[in-house]
Amino acid sequence: MNFFKRASIFFVLFGLILIFIGYTVTSFTSSLSEKDRRYSKNRKGAEREYTVFTDQITRTEEVPIIYSYGEVKSWRTLEIRAPVVGKIAEVGKLFRDGSMVVEGDFLFSIEDTEYKDNLSIAKTEVRDAKSDLANAKTLFELSKLDLKAAEKEKEIRLASFKRQEKLKSNGVISETIFEQSSLSLTNAEKLLITKKNSLVQAENKIFKAEVLLERKMVAYDLANRQLADTEFFAPFTGVLDQVNAVTGRQISTNERLGTILDPKALEVVFPLSDIQYGRITDNEGNFKKLKVEYLTGRLEKKNAYSGAIERVGGRVNMGNTGRQVFASISASKGSFLKPGDFVNVKVFEPKLKDIAKLPLGSLGSNNTILLVNDDLRLEKIKIDVLRFQENHILVSSVPFDRKFVTKWSPQLDTGVKVKVIESSNGAEGVKPAEKKSIKLTEEERKKLINAVEKNKWIPKDVKKRLVKQLNLELVPKKVVDRLRKRMGG
Repeated sequence: MNFFKRASIFFVLFGLILIFIGYTVTSFTSSLSEKDRRYSKNRKGAEREYTVFTDQITRTEEVPIIYSYGEVKSWRTLEIRAPVVGKIAEVGKLFRDGSMVVEGDFLFSIEDTEYKDNLSIAKTEVRDAKSDLANAKTLFELSKLDLKAAEKEKEIRLASFKRQEKLKSNGVISETIFEQSSLSLTNAEKLLITKKNSLVQAENKIFKAEVLLERKMVAYDLANRQLADTEFFAPFTGVLDQVNAVTGRQISTNERLGTILDPKALEVVFPLSDIQYGRITDNEGNFKKLKVEYLTGRLEKKNAYSGAIERVGGRVNMGNTGRQVFASISASKGSFLKPGDFVNVKVFEPKLKDIAKLPLGSLGSNNTILLVNDDLRLEKIKIDVLRFQENHILVSSVPFDRKFVTKWSPQLDTGVKVKVIESSNGAEGVKPAEKKSIKLTEEERKKLINAVEKNKWIPKDVKKRLVKQLNLELVPKKVVDRLRKRMGG
C-alpha cells in the first residue's frame, strides 16, 4: 500500500516538473519571437555606399602633343672618293675621324709622277698638232697660188685658141697647128681642175688638223685635271668620319676614303603614323610647319632643342607605314647634336579650345565617364575622346562644372550611391617624392668608403655600386643615412 502511495506521489511530482519545464521553455521562445518581430518591424535594410574621389570638369585650352622618336642626320654629307688611280703619297694631319676641317684644308695626295708624264706627253702632242695645223694652212695658201697660176694659164691658152681658130677660118694656119692649140687649152683646163682639187684637199687638211688639235687639247686638259686631282682638299667646312687612308695604300678609281659632314646642316627624321600625320595636315592635305621639340637622354628638359617641320618624305620606306617627316633644329644649340643621335620628339599641334582635361583613370569602356548627381548617385555619360596625352585625355561633349569620378573601379556603375572625397590635386594626380642628394666632405667621403670596403657582409657587386655612388659629387641622402646608421653615427 505504501508502495502505491509513494509511486503516485512520484508521478505527480514528475508531472508537475514536466509542466513547469514546458511552461518555462514556451515562455522563453515566445519572448524571443516577440523580440524578433519587434526588431524586424523597426529595422530597415541599409544601402551600401562606395567612397570615390571626384573632381570638377573645367573648361580649358590645351596644346596636344604627338610623341615620336627620331634620328639626327646631316642633309649636307659628302663621300670622299679617290678621283684617280694610284698610291697614296701623303695623308694630311687633319685627315682623321672626328677632325674638324675648314674649306680648302689639305686631306691627302696620290703619287703624281705618272700623271706629270702624261701631262708632258699631252703637251708635246698639242705642239705637234699645232705644227700640223700650221703646215696645213701653208699648203692651203700655196694651193691657192697654184690655182691662180692655173687660172691665168687657162686664160692665156683660151686667148691663143681663139686667135688660132680665127686664123684657121681665114686659112692662114693649118689644121695641125689648130689642133695643137686646142690640145693646149684642154691640158690647161685639166691642170685647173687638179689645182682646185689640191685646194680642196689642203682646206680639208686644215679642218683635220684643227680637229686633231682640239682632241689633243682635250687630252691635255684631262691630263692637267688628273694631275690636279692627285691632291684632295676639303670642299667645305665640316667634320670627317669613316676615314680609311694610309700612306702607301694602292687605291682604285672612285674608292671611298671617308665622309665629310656639315655640323651646321642638321635635321631630325622621325616617323608618324597615318593618324598622326592627318593631325599635322590641313583640309587641302598640305602639312603645317608645326613647332617641334627634341630631347636626348643626356640632356635635361630645360636644354631641349626646338625646330619646325620642314618637309615630308616623298614615298613610304620599304617595310614601314605612315610618313617620314623632316624637321629643322635650332641653330643656337645645334652644335651639341651629331648625326646618328636618337632623340625623343614632341610635335605641338594647334591649340584645342572648349575642351576638358581628365585623368586617364576616369575613362571607362566605350568612352564613358561617371558623374555624381545631387543625390550622390552615379550617372554614366558618353564622351568624345580627342587625344590621349600620357596620363590624361582631352575630351569634348562633356557637361562642364559637373563632378566626375577620377578613378573608375569595377563596383561602380549607374545608380550606385557614393561617398564623395574631393580631389585636392584635380587632374594632376599625386606627385612622386623627390630624391634628395647631399654633398659630402672629403674626410666623410673617405670614412664612408673605408667602412663599405671593410665590411665583409656586403656582396661585391653591391659594394662596387655603393663606392661608385659615394664618389659622386652629390650623393643620395638615403644611401648616406643608411650607412651612417649602420656605422652607429
